[in-house]
Amino acid sequence: MKLANDIGNNYSLNLKSSKDFIINIVVAFMVIATVIDMGGGLYLKYISYVLGVILVLLFHPKIYDKNGCILFGTLYCLGPIMAFFIGLSNGAEIRSAIIQFTPFIPAIFFFFLINRGNVQLALRSCILGLVCISVLTIVIYCIFILNPSLMTSISSFMDQHNMGFFGNKNIEGIFFPNVYFKSVLFIDFAFVISVYENKRILSLILFVGILLSFSRSATLCAILSFFLLKGKIFRIYGDKLLFNRSRVIILVALLLLVVCAIMYWVERLDVFFDYFINALTGKSETTIVRIQHFESIVKLFQDNPFYLIFGQGLGTTFYTTGFGYFTDNVEIDHINTIRKFGLVWSTLFYLFIFWEINSLGRSIKKDDRVLGLAYLLTFILVETNPLLINPLFLILTIIVYKYIIYKNNDLNLCANL
Repeated sequence: MKLANDIGNNYSLNLKSSKDFIINIVVAFMVIATVIDMGGGLYLKYISYVLGVILVLLFHPKIYDKNGCILFGTLYCLGPIMAFFIGLSNGAEIRSAIIQFTPFIPAIFFFFLINRGNVQLALRSCILGLVCISVLTIVIYCIFILNPSLMTSISSFMDQHNMGFFGNKNIEGIFFPNVYFKSVLFIDFAFVISVYENKRILSLILFVGILLSFSRSATLCAILSFFLLKGKIFRIYGDKLLFNRSRVIILVALLLLVVCAIMYWVERLDVFFDYFINALTGKSETTIVRIQHFESIVKLFQDNPFYLIFGQGLGTTFYTTGFGYFTDNVEIDHINTIRKFGLVWSTLFYLFIFWEINSLGRSIKKDDRVLGLAYLLTFILVETNPLLINPLFLILTIIVYKYIIYKNNDLNLCANL
């Protein structure tokens, strides 16, 4: 009888181990596929989501976090369903409403698949996918420089598979090769962690990937985070945070010296420099357009107070003076999310994200605070493109939430990458 029990116990353990292994593989695949195939043109993302749904239905993973179920049930299920029907009642096309609802579906199933044993794996997979995007960016950029004749075929392939923008970027009349994957703004998340963990080569690869994307917001955030982590601009004495003025002066002086040297020796980079300065001073064309988007949304709320409280709904459009026509997505996504979902849902969503950032930021462990910084910068960056209600960011919110509740404090995420 004892032998039979032992055999039964061993079988149960092996079965559980096999389940965990399969779930972990699918979790890693879901994250990496979402990073690399954010546009879905390669179908990797959709294949991974189907596998996730099958595993949830097949294995019925147990969820012991009842508060989390209520939270994500409200934010990622009930709220979007209400926004979906509000959008249809306001004349939205059902296809557009479904497309804007779909980012929540993989996030819901992902919530059931993430557990104490694989939350670290999910974070590592996210970083690995972002490193792959950086490497691809550098390789494609080198191909554009060394063999421009291949630019057309590569650009055509990338465009057909909805992977981003690949071609020449016009900056003040000068054309620069531009490689811009849809997930490029998330590279800062991996960059912050790699800098903290002193992975110099990895940090360099990630930063070059950010730089070659010509994303001003991502580049500026990367530079800021590097100075915060390595420049020792701040000193901590007990509970006090002191400003190290001497280091700031030295860093700024060195930065200006390097910039002046580059501008003196390389003629084309003065245009590149102005490109970033205009972004900082609010003089860039995209900044002006975003201000016009904001004014148009405010006018929409003034004319329709219901939209401010409960949203205009998924799939709906509005007229913006920034474009001069009706559109559904604009590059001020924090505000546009309020337009779609309303102030009630958006406030709950933003409070949840701020709770995550605050929980990490107030931790006594530096690992947690660095993860909080990476997460905060990502939350800021997704504002500059319509990426807030996006499968990757929604999945990231779940990973960070699980990391917090499981108190998984041994970061070291870039090890063995």
